[in-house]
Amino acid sequence: MAYFRLRTDAQSWFSEIADAPPFRTKFDVFYLCLLAGLASGRATELAGATHPATDLVEKFVEDYRPASRLIIGLLVTAELRKSGIDVSEKAQVRALFKRLVDSESPNSLTEPGMRRLNAYASGGYEYLAEQRDMKPYTAEEFIQSYTALIGDAIAKAALG
Repeated sequence: MAYFRLRTDAQSWFSEIADAPPFRTKFDVFYLCLLAGLASGRATELAGATHPATDLVEKFVEDYRPASRLIIGLLVTAELRKSGIDVSEKAQVRALFKRLVDSESPNSLTEPGMRRLNAYASGGYEYLAEQRDMKPYTAEEFIQSYTALIGDAIAKAALG
């Protein structure tokens, strides 16, 4: 069974704000890391003991369920970009989609799809930790810097 997973060092890095409003669940931290990974194009696999991680949940949590298709679409788009596949290459797009998406799965992802989603969350954590001088201590300050960091990541990805 494939689970959403979050690196233990990411959980420690976010420890000061993870329980402060507007954050309510560990999935909020996972989502912040995931978007940073998708925006920056960074993905770090969670294989082995190099990056220990814990299982969070098997399904999208209720607050994120309405956005699950969008999140999966962002994953597919990131993987297309990473693989150099143009959206007009229908057979390759279809093959990639089949490799990542399973509508019968509780989270609508295949095992490889969930592995890649977790890899983008892991890479996103690394991106955020590298871009900031220190771990976040207040949610308000972090959210302000987060939007700028995501904007920078998108701009850099567009250039390169």
